[in-house]
Amino acid sequence: MQKKFLIPLFITLIFNTLVAVLLFLLLGDVDFSSLLFISHSIGLSVLGANFLISFEQYLNNIAQIILHSLTGLLLGLMIAFIGHRLIFGIDLTYSIIYPALFFSIVAVLISWLYFSRLDNQEALDKIKRKLSAGHKKLHWIKTADSKGNVFLLNVKEIEYFQAQQKYTCVYSKGREYLITTGIKTLITQLDANYFWQIHRGSIVNISFISQVSKNEQDKLMVYLSNAQALPISRNYLHLFKKM
Repeated sequence: MQKKFLIPLFITLIFNTLVAVLLFLLLGDVDFSSLLFISHSIGLSVLGANFLISFEQYLNNIAQIILHSLTGLLLGLMIAFIGHRLIFGIDLTYSIIYPALFFSIVAVLISWLYFSRLDNQEALDKIKRKLSAGHKKLHWIKTADSKGNVFLLNVKEIEYFQAQQKYTCVYSKGREYLITTGIKTLITQLDANYFWQIHRGSIVNISFISQVSKNEQDKLMVYLSNAQALPISRNYLHLFKKM
């Protein structure tokens, strides 16, 4: 977080100092200390106004940056006029408005370039985190039996999951285990190449499917290698059309 504030602060200080030197060489009749004071008053005020909304996301929204920059510009001009009188004992003339406008444009550009880049980087980091999370699939599941004994199961050996009230039943090698993770969460953590959700409350390991056919009630069913039959919901029929 400190880096987020310090980088544009240093950039503004250095750049406005260089611009003050350039204007001093061009104008000649304006005191350098006055230009330096004005440049930092306006530049830091514009930057500070944008920092007030730096916690919000406004990707490349130049209109919003300009709006806050104008607020900072007005504040900077007030500081420049009042501060110049208090520090140097001399009132600023309106001829200084041209350098002031130049400083404000520079400050707006710095703010826009930095904040748009910052927001783009944060958005990119967020996408990377989501992609990274999406690639982390379950390989082992910690389960328990009805007696409270804990077991660590290899997901490849799990035949199917079935929701049962507050728990999810896990079936593997003819035994039943319990976990607290729901079907909706499980399906996002399991490898879609092996595990298909076939019902609102069921996920099946397709490696154990021996047959898919209709029962006597004309309902499509999945039959596992252990003869267990699981109904296929209408919402998931499309998974088996290509089989």
